[in-house]
Amino acid sequence: MYDASAMEHNEGVDLSQQLSQVCLESPLHHNNSEEDLESQDKFDIRISDDGVNLADQENPSDYICSQDFFCTPDFITPVDQQFSIDLDNKENSNSLRSPSALTPLRLKRPRPDNIHSHSTWLDDSPRDLGQEIIPLSESTIVEETSITSIDKKTQLAEQLAQLSAIPPSSRERLPNMRRRVPSPVCLQNPFLEEDVSLQQKLIAQARMPAPLSGQTSISRYRDDFHEIQEIGHGYFSRVFKVLKRIDGCLYAVKRSQHPLLATSARKQALTEVQALAAVGAHENVVRYYTAWFESDYCYIQTELCDGTVTQLRNSDPSVSLEHSLLEIMRQMASALSVMHAKGLVHLDLKPDNIYVLNGVYKLGDFGRATRADRSMDIEEGDSRYMPLEILNDDYSQLPKVDMFALGATIYELARGSSLPTSGSQFQLLRQGKLTLLPGYSTPFQNILKALMNPTASARPSAAELLKHPIFHRDVPSLPSPTVPDKTTSH
Repeated sequence: MYDASAMEHNEGVDLSQQLSQVCLESPLHHNNSEEDLESQDKFDIRISDDGVNLADQENPSDYICSQDFFCTPDFITPVDQQFSIDLDNKENSNSLRSPSALTPLRLKRPRPDNIHSHSTWLDDSPRDLGQEIIPLSESTIVEETSITSIDKKTQLAEQLAQLSAIPPSSRERLPNMRRRVPSPVCLQNPFLEEDVSLQQKLIAQARMPAPLSGQTSISRYRDDFHEIQEIGHGYFSRVFKVLKRIDGCLYAVKRSQHPLLATSARKQALTEVQALAAVGAHENVVRYYTAWFESDYCYIQTELCDGTVTQLRNSDPSVSLEHSLLEIMRQMASALSVMHAKGLVHLDLKPDNIYVLNGVYKLGDFGRATRADRSMDIEEGDSRYMPLEILNDDYSQLPKVDMFALGATIYELARGSSLPTSGSQFQLLRQGKLTLLPGYSTPFQNILKALMNPTASARPSAAELLKHPIFHRDVPSLPSPTVPDKTTSH
């Protein structure tokens, strides 16, 4: 294979010069023996930055064999020798001996096509994979570590498997989280009168959904809506003007003021949601879209209105005119008629809960709603608009409570000032002794007295009020009421 005598003759010559004189047989022209091929495989080791032997993965024909490489003029022998050739040993003169303990390793820089597909979101630094970056030079040779190539592959595969288990974004974490969170129980709507015998067999006793604190970090409110501004707030809730991202329309989202940790608080929030859903779509009721619990808060999505009657009264004095008040009375009676026909009562009708949208008046805020048959808990609303019987815990005629509240609301708008919360004037109003309103017709004032009659049975129902001839007489057309700033139901 090589001329040993020539090597002995040049013992005093530098090893690099001796190797330049060696003539090795090229595998491109002769068939190598099995021993030669094994020797080539031992020297043909190429390690990438991720610790993988590229010789095991790539086609050997893409690289020059070690013997051809030694014969090229580009080969440079290291200064610090890692191996030696015993020229006196005749038994090993057929081929170069491959040392097993001191195998030279050459560190290659990674090629672009060898980068893993998931490296776009993982840290590309090889330090994360347990490998130190060593700058290459012509004389750089790294000694083989105690870990074998198979162990490196196994360790690398385990590390990549752990890293791959981390989803790259919250959008990919969302399905996993939803699978881990148990589905809440189905609640029976107590305001619906349909036969629920089949539902009761399929669904257990309606229970309050437990708080879901810490179970998810994904906000449906933030993902689905862009919050523009806060347009209303109260003791129990806050209302925001929002833009829904998917359809580009404006809505109102009502959020509870405090976390609903107590069962009673969550039940009260559900009351408004279920009452709105049970009433359904009506021209004079604030339209309900959807609701959900998130981080112990209740969110209710409704249509966005122009403002409340209270705001309208402060900006437009014409709302206190008789024909305007009759229109408010008629539209509210229409909403109450639908509710009472379905067995629901509002129990919190007042100017702050009457909204305006494009000249149409809408009843909102169903937080005190209950059933007329007293099968649910009863919690009265603002005492300024409640009749005497409800203050004395007489709940025998709940629909007539809404009629008294409607008369008190129109009376407040006509007089131009808020009703008293206590005192002699408070008692006189509950006794049916109303102060005369100058500038208003007698039929109009008689309707107010009938609605605020101290005897509940003597008050007209919503359906009877709609039949009154005062609503069918010819009245001049009215301009649509407008409010300067938008708000919504709360």
